Amino acid sequence: MKLLSRGEKGFTLLEMLVVVAILGVLAAIIIPNVGHFIGKGEEEARQTEHHNLQTAVLALMTDAEVPFLDDNYTGVQEKTEVEAVTAGTAPNNHSLDEYLIGGQWPLLQSYDISKIGSVSVHSE
Repeated sequence: MKLLSRGEKGFTLLEMLVVVAILGVLAAIIIPNVGHFIGKGEEEARQTEHHNLQTAVLALMTDAEVPFLDDNYTGVQEKTEVEAVTAGTAPNNHSLDEYLIGGQWPLLQSYDISKIGSVSVHSE
C-alpha cells in the first residue's frame, strides 16, 4: 500500500518552516500577555476581598445596631481572628465570620479593623 498516491504531494520544508515561524510569533505575543492577566487577576482579587470585608463589617455593625465595634482589631487574616471581631450585646451580639460565608482562609492579605468599622490593609 502506497502512502502517497500519484499526483499527491506532502508539505514542503518551506511550508513547514512558515507554519513554525507563525506559531513562534503567536507564542511570543501570547505568553507575556497571559502572565500580565494572571498578575492583574491577583490584584483584583485582593481589592475585591478588601471591599467584601468592608461590606461585611458594615453589615455586622448594622445588624448589631451599634455605632462602634467592641474593639480595634489588627492583623485579621485567619478564621479565628475573623471570628473574634464582634459587635453588640446579647441578644444582638454578632461576629464577623457570620458575614463572610464561604471565605478563603487565610485571607489573601491581613487587615486592620478600627472600632468605627473602617477596614485597611495591615502594614507591618
